[in-house]
Amino acid sequence: MRKDFGSILQSFREASTIILYSGGFFVAKKIAWGTGAGLLFLLLMFWYRKPLVIPVSLFYDSGDPADAVVSRQAHQSVVLAMEFFNTRSTSRFFVPFRETDLDLVASVERAVERSSAAVVGGINAPFALQLSGALKRHGLPFLSLSSAASLALPNDLVFRPRPGDGARELGIAARKMGISSYSVIVSGFDSSRVQEFIRGFEMQAGMPPRRTMVFSGDLNKHIEDFERIARGMDAILLVLPDWPAAVAIRELRLRLPHLPVFTSNWAISHRTHLLAGALGEGAITTSFTPEEWDQRENEFVRFVSDTYGADIPPLILAMGYDTVALLDEAVRRAGSAAPHAVARALEELEHVNTAGGTVPMNENGDMQRPASLFTLSAGGWIRISDPETVSLSSKPGIFGRLSREEL
Repeated sequence: MRKDFGSILQSFREASTIILYSGGFFVAKKIAWGTGAGLLFLLLMFWYRKPLVIPVSLFYDSGDPADAVVSRQAHQSVVLAMEFFNTRSTSRFFVPFRETDLDLVASVERAVERSSAAVVGGINAPFALQLSGALKRHGLPFLSLSSAASLALPNDLVFRPRPGDGARELGIAARKMGISSYSVIVSGFDSSRVQEFIRGFEMQAGMPPRRTMVFSGDLNKHIEDFERIARGMDAILLVLPDWPAAVAIRELRLRLPHLPVFTSNWAISHRTHLLAGALGEGAITTSFTPEEWDQRENEFVRFVSDTYGADIPPLILAMGYDTVALLDEAVRRAGSAAPHAVARALEELEHVNTAGGTVPMNENGDMQRPASLFTLSAGGWIRISDPETVSLSSKPGIFGRLSREEL
């Protein structure tokens, strides 16, 4: 058991009153003992220094109408990353507090009262916008998990680890594949997110969708129309959460086996490949996850797997890790967990050291990671190692030469 620091200090005081024998040898010994005691004292002061406690308020989107698993797992990945960082540091210690969007005013007031260094949450765009305004009035920095373009503003105290939704990159891939016509199946919820994604895809694909279907309500009725909306198209684009996306992929492939399917990253979860089965293989999405996360040897992935199991895909874990890395870097530079000091440090950050190296920050306070293409396989989402080999003639499940490290 560790002694109380005061009793250790008293021991040093008592030791300093010990009279050593006179003479050259004993004088040298006294100096040596005094120097050693001083060094030990400094070491003990460092050893007993309490870590800086960093309270963080996490706002869960309890009212997320789409009930997207990626939303819940994104928040879970942030909490897991905090625990991981706590095990690796003796100088800083994150303490998460859960809040909800059920009473925004009361939740923000609680975050202010506990002197939260920052607020994390807001993967749902409308809620993120509402929350950002409320937090700015109190000077609280907001690390938003939303990719909404409306949050890309300077001096708004909003900072994001994943500011892109991958729509543009997916549209570029479609154009390079030779796609000249496509239809879209979308969620009936979170219309702003859906419309923004379609616009981004359309801008880079070079054409608007031929047909659009809203997949909600009576799903069986809509499934009957899948062949009609996809027939004659070069590809289909799905902007759906993981469960309806997996259902749509299965039903589309049953009717049109070789139809290329693109999905928003809304479909990424631990269960997508299980729900879609073999018919889901070859569906393509994007993620801003570097290659360092492809291996099971990744330290954070291994920590989560060994401690809690492997239910959260690395593509989502990486977002949680980058969120905490961003906040940790700001607190380190600020030398304080005071929200105003942390906000100022976040605004001044030009880059963040995180898994995969140094990532630049832009003028809006957003991390600038490049996007990569991923495809659905029997084991989960895997990186397409050479996107240039993906072609329209490729059949589902064999979209070019793929990296087989499963995520």
